[in-house]
Amino acid sequence: MLNLEKLEEVTVEFGKAHIAPYTESIDKEARFPKEAYDALRNQGYMGLLVPKEYGGSGGNCQHHAKVCFHLARFDASSALCYMMHNTATACLSLFGSDRQKSQFLPQIAKGEAAFALAYSESGSGTHFGLPDITEQEVDEYRILNGRKSFVTSAQHADYYLTYSNSCKVSGGKNNWIVPNNSDGLLHEEGVWNGLGMRGNFSKPVQYNNVKLNTQTSLLGKDGEGEAQAGIVAMYFVVGLGAVYSGVGRAAYECAIHHVKTRKYTDGSSLADKELVRNHIANLYTKTQSQIALVNEAARAFDNKEADAVSKIFACRINATTLVMEITELAMRLGGGKAYSKQLPLERYSRDALASQVMAPSLDILQVWLADALLPKE
Repeated sequence: MLNLEKLEEVTVEFGKAHIAPYTESIDKEARFPKEAYDALRNQGYMGLLVPKEYGGSGGNCQHHAKVCFHLARFDASSALCYMMHNTATACLSLFGSDRQKSQFLPQIAKGEAAFALAYSESGSGTHFGLPDITEQEVDEYRILNGRKSFVTSAQHADYYLTYSNSCKVSGGKNNWIVPNNSDGLLHEEGVWNGLGMRGNFSKPVQYNNVKLNTQTSLLGKDGEGEAQAGIVAMYFVVGLGAVYSGVGRAAYECAIHHVKTRKYTDGSSLADKELVRNHIANLYTKTQSQIALVNEAARAFDNKEADAVSKIFACRINATTLVMEITELAMRLGGGKAYSKQLPLERYSRDALASQVMAPSLDILQVWLADALLPKE
């Protein structure tokens, strides 16, 4: 169980000890951040959103945002994989049956179970209303067939929260708790080679006649998956805003250290130049704007405020827009050292680029925000 009062301080120390030593190799080798993930399991982070009665820390969306932000300062991929686990855990905590909660939540709290999201599909992206994967009812079982295009943490998470079309409720959707070793699951190898976010270990997963017991594997009630997906979207979008805010903060910290230590022959530093000082002020302002809006969106969600959804969409739009500006300016300040990979700024820039296309994309989010602010009659 985590100490929520000291969560940020403890998470920064966690990042220094269990993520930072491996970040470079994760990026170079495009490998899963196993060291970080194992430590997250062992030190109680997997149970952040598990209610206390099931052995967890009883955290909320604000705690979720804070941890994702600080983890991303050390490695964006580690933060993203963890964020998706939290999102699935929140959905299970809210919608799972008593039997499911009793079975899975204590395992999650102990670090014995980790979750991934199996939502993205080639035909519909993460459009939550249009999954292609199908169900067929056979006695007390459902048979799932289809293909998920990007499952982050594939094979390293123990269960996949899988979104499908209900075969029983017309127009209804379902979420399924699918063990990663289920018969009929096929993980396509050699697919993920991202420009940035190279440790995500995202890969397509085929569902070939995957047989699931309806009583134990169907999350909540048949056909209510769309409502569940709404909660998934909130934790997911806040988490993405936090992750890219963490990348922006890391780029700022690298840039300010560089300008302080980059010396000229006369003993002065880059930090003595007025233009550079103005650039640093600009970077600082943008990084503060990023995380401030993320924290405000999470707070509004936890308090069930009327404009929480709008703030959540806005926080992701803001974080995405600003992380691109922050990393570009930081690269300019880093100069040749940044471009020649003597500084991690080029990695931050590559990681930031994912924010433009990672679903829901920036363009889709702007449409969603406009619809939230101006509902069509």
